Amino acid sequence: MLTLVGLGLGGPESLTQAGIAAISAADTIFAEAYTSPLAQETLMWIEQEAGSVRLLSREEVEQPKELLIAARDSEAVLLVGGDPLAATTHVSLRLQCREAGVTCRVVHNASVLTAVAGELGLQHYRFGPVATLVLPEGKYKPLSPAKQVLQNLELGFHSLVLLDIHADDPTAEPRLMTAHEGAALLQDGEVPPKTLACAAARVGRSDQKLWAGSLGEMPQTDLGQTPHSLIIPGKLHFVEEEALATLRE
Repeated sequence: MLTLVGLGLGGPESLTQAGIAAISAADTIFAEAYTSPLAQETLMWIEQEAGSVRLLSREEVEQPKELLIAARDSEAVLLVGGDPLAATTHVSLRLQCREAGVTCRVVHNASVLTAVAGELGLQHYRFGPVATLVLPEGKYKPLSPAKQVLQNLELGFHSLVLLDIHADDPTAEPRLMTAHEGAALLQDGEVPPKTLACAAARVGRSDQKLWAGSLGEMPQTDLGQTPHSLIIPGKLHFVEEEALATLRE
């Protein structure tokens, strides 16, 4: 059996009892860090308590031969930051398990997709389609996500902007896009600098930081270490206005 275990947003204290039980019972423990960043302190705790963790590359998750072999005749766990099914990759993996005759279950946990809106005081049902910004490579700088943000703004919807992670090499430190880089890319895509923007850093951790201001002001804001989240609010309810005003005091 393969169990997808969500690690939540913080350190080891964010693990659920169901998640700890699955990890403790596992014969093999895998992890991946390209769909969502992993807290190193959580991985260290798991290795101390349950044994070594094998960090998989993107290719090894999308073409999960090793995962399926390990899960066919024994208990295997795949550790995932946040909530496992927040990423399409893991929905696909579950379908591949079904095709291979391997049982797959999911241990859910908190996801930044819901937590960041709540922390900022924004209402979930007022969000439009999610936009995803990717790190530029050479001349490759896709700006279509900015169009999605502009469309959401036109309709009065909030936009959650997902920021890219480069973690293809499991032996290297992941490269996480910052909210400052995201803000610059949105402006390159013609989102006006005066547009209201919010940023959240390290949501769910003891040192989380929340910010609200104009998109153009964001580069001058010290958000600290990644992971960062970027949100472009649309039309605000008066309660949302009050919540964001507390971040600008």
